[in-house]
Formats: sequence, structure tokens, C-alpha cells
Amino acid sequence: MSTFTVDLCLFDLDGTIVSTTIAVERAWIKFCKKHNVNAEELFEHSHGARSGEIMARFFPHVDNTDNKATKELELSMAYDNIDTVSLIPGSEKLLLALDKATTKDATKRKWAIVTSGSPYLAFSWFDTILKDVGKPDVFITGFDVEKGKPDPEGYGKARDQLCKNWGPDNKHVRTVVFEDAPVGIKAGKAIGAITVGITFTYDKNLLFDAGADYVVADLTHVSVIPNADGTGITLKVTDPLTRD
Repeated sequence: MSTFTVDLCLFDLDGTIVSTTIAVERAWIKFCKKHNVNAEELFEHSHGARSGEIMARFFPHVDNTDNKATKELELSMAYDNIDTVSLIPGSEKLLLALDKATTKDATKRKWAIVTSGSPYLAFSWFDTILKDVGKPDVFITGFDVEKGKPDPEGYGKARDQLCKNWGPDNKHVRTVVFEDAPVGIKAGKAIGAITVGITFTYDKNLLFDAGADYVVADLTHVSVIPNADGTGITLKVTDPLTRD
């Protein structure tokens, strides 16, 4: 068991809070068949990347003006395959515990989402499977950044927006990033955050290689505990995994 204290918590979405692998793969496979693209090759590059980037790389002939093709694809992920979507164990409980430990004002939460997905897809999960949690005020999608992960732009923007809400100096604020992908771990490390890897998508050793400080099977192994001095958010990591 380990504990650490931070001021802000930043979360990836797909594979970290929500299990969307089947829905995403079904939508991509359908799109690949329609346009005669090798889905297996696409999947070697797609996880953690923005859909628009994958669209440009593998479907350069498809008209994605104003992200219309991306929107079609991601709405299919969100609604055509909702029966395959589930929560990563412990994710909802952790988010609600963070709210309880900090504030009841949903617009002043000390946690944010940073996802490579578009707002079409990312926001939809908070209307459906995460409706009891509700969409956070600070929510960075792939449409909000110039560069996707492993570039730290997204996590940096989320941290800075939360700092504006709460007041801490972003140069000294203590931050933790929760991620399931090596590119996300690298992005979190680049802003100086503690990083917690979740082995939903990738092998634990790949997450350690990317720089993860802790690796867990899922978010049932992370909990909020009372902070003795009343400042910050103290998190407990139970049964962290070790490198082989």
C-alpha cells in the first residue's frame, strides 16, 4: 500500500474510466470494411490517438471537412454499440469520492477529463453510463488541442483551467494523472504529474516503461482517504503491481 497527496486529479477516459474497446473496434471495423482498409493495421496505431489523426492517416480519400466523418464514426461508437460499454471497476466510486472530499459544486471539481476522443463521443458517456457522476466543468477533448498525446498539451490545459478555478499556482500545484496508455503516461510525466497506469489495455511493463509511478489492475485499487491537515487530496493505492 502507498499513499500520496495532490491538489488536482486528471483522468483519461477510454480504458481508464469507461471500457469502450468493443464499441470502438466494432465501429472502426465497419468503417474499414466500407473503405477497404486493413483494420488490424489500423488498431496498431489507433489506441490513445485522436480519431481525426487516424482518419487522415488511413482514410485520406474520405471527406472529413468540419470533422463530419469523425462525427459519424464516433456517434456510431457511442450509440450503436452502447450495450458493449461498461465502467472500469472502481471508476465511478472514485470520481464520486473525489467530489465528496472536495466540493459539492460540480463546476468547482478538483478533477478533469483529458481524452483524445472528440466531444461527440466523450460527452456522450456522461449522458449515459456516467450520468450519475455528470460531466465535469473542465473537459479537454481531442478538438481542444493542437497536438495529441504523448504531447502534454491536453493535460497542461486541464491543469491550468483547474488552477484558475481553485487558485493554486500551476507551477507548484501537485497533480496526478490516471491513464491506460503509454502515450498518456508520457504526457502526464511531461507536466510533472504523478502517474497511475491502469492495465486495462496495455501490459503493466509497457506502462512502467513509459514512466508510470504506480500501476494497478483497475480503480478499485485507488481510494480517497481523510487528509490530516485538511489540504489537498490524499489517495491510497492498494496492491500496486510490480514490474516482472
